[in-house]
Amino acid sequence: MARILVADDERSICDAFRVLLEAEGHTALVASTGEEALLLVREQSPDLAFVDVRMPGMGGLAVLKEVGRIAPELPVVVMTAYGTLETAAEALRNRAFDYLGKPLDLAQIRGVLRRALHAPAPASATTPVGEDADPRPRLVGQSAPMQALFKLIVRLADNDLAVLVQGESGVGKELVARAIHESGARAREPFVAVNCAAIPEQLIESELFGHERGAFTDAKSARVGRFEAAGAGTLFLDEISELPLHLQGTLLRVLQERSFERVGSVAPQPFRARLVCASNRDLAAAVAAGEFREDLFHRINTVPVVVPPLRERLDDIPELVQALVRRANREAGTSIHSVEQAAIERLKAHAWPGNVRELEHLIKRSVMAARGSVLTVHDLSFDADAGDAGQSEVERLADVLASVGQRLVEAAARAHEPMLQPLHELAMERLERSLVDAALAATGSNQVAAARLLGLNRSTFRARLQPGVEPD
Repeated sequence: MARILVADDERSICDAFRVLLEAEGHTALVASTGEEALLLVREQSPDLAFVDVRMPGMGGLAVLKEVGRIAPELPVVVMTAYGTLETAAEALRNRAFDYLGKPLDLAQIRGVLRRALHAPAPASATTPVGEDADPRPRLVGQSAPMQALFKLIVRLADNDLAVLVQGESGVGKELVARAIHESGARAREPFVAVNCAAIPEQLIESELFGHERGAFTDAKSARVGRFEAAGAGTLFLDEISELPLHLQGTLLRVLQERSFERVGSVAPQPFRARLVCASNRDLAAAVAAGEFREDLFHRINTVPVVVPPLRERLDDIPELVQALVRRANREAGTSIHSVEQAAIERLKAHAWPGNVRELEHLIKRSVMAARGSVLTVHDLSFDADAGDAGQSEVERLADVLASVGQRLVEAAARAHEPMLQPLHELAMERLERSLVDAALAATGSNQVAAARLLGLNRSTFRARLQPGVEPD
């Protein structure tokens, strides 16, 4: 049971708080002015205070400042029906535990109670964050899959074999490419990363190989491309599966001849860098589907490197969290020094469809939301669509789709007459059509973005468009 101070000049607010707090097993201490609130702070030593901004005499922000002087450990929640950016900024600058707008939401109040009254975990039940020996993002993990990956990186570091890094989105494929680069003799040379999916198709040749002045309408001066900028370092081509087919042939020629030409020039430029490619798609399947050149696939896949998804290395989460909290502290100016073990266990229970990138974003949000120096389980800020078991909305809807498929088969089995169209063909045709239409609608008819949303190659997506839809 805790003693909760409520300072508000509206009696109805105080009465509502009293009912809620007593129902939760707490004792309500009520004040109608700032002066009364400070008297109760001195005499009753409450465990938490809710203070309204506007009260007769001393207002809530003045109370907050005085509490910071006489009882700095007391968490104070500021409430107001007249919220402004300036009011919120002043409240948070004076270390308010939280800032709530009226009318108050009961679920929100209960959430504040859970966080503010959460008993601090003993030091033995927390994971210290520690100091950053190297502030740069790097691969982290003691699990067997990561140790095997580290050994492979070491073997690759001092040779020039072509490497294809494969893994789901968000696993850290670029970090693997950087680790290969930084572990070898090319470490002092440039590391140039290119996301093939992020460059418009009409610009990608110029981006990769550069161009001469006057090569096309907007080429007002010569430009060095990424192949040239990489020098004797490493060129990392991410999402290589999205490279248009005609440029796949150009890339194959560059790798065979170790030279290229700028757009608008016939003078060969030497290609001296090591090439590392990456994809979150199954390139072998893309080859089988005619979406990726088989000869290029074999050329870039001399050494395949598979990065494990986070769900297959959950034991690495404590070390990952330590590194990510340190980074978030630097970026946000916060000072989280340890993470509660209950928070670690909650993170291990999540499905992580977005892998390490999802964990990184969650840690950044959670560190900003934390009110103390220990990141607790109540500070964790999962996406709104994350279920209790960590299942995303996309995964839940896919489960619904599976259920619909089961009902469809059962209905077909009960039918007394043969279907005019095979069931599988009918279902896939309708589903594919709805997915393509929905993806176009969600991306403003941008075919490149729609294809990426569905995880399809551009050419495959275009082949599946409904008749009458013109290409970009």
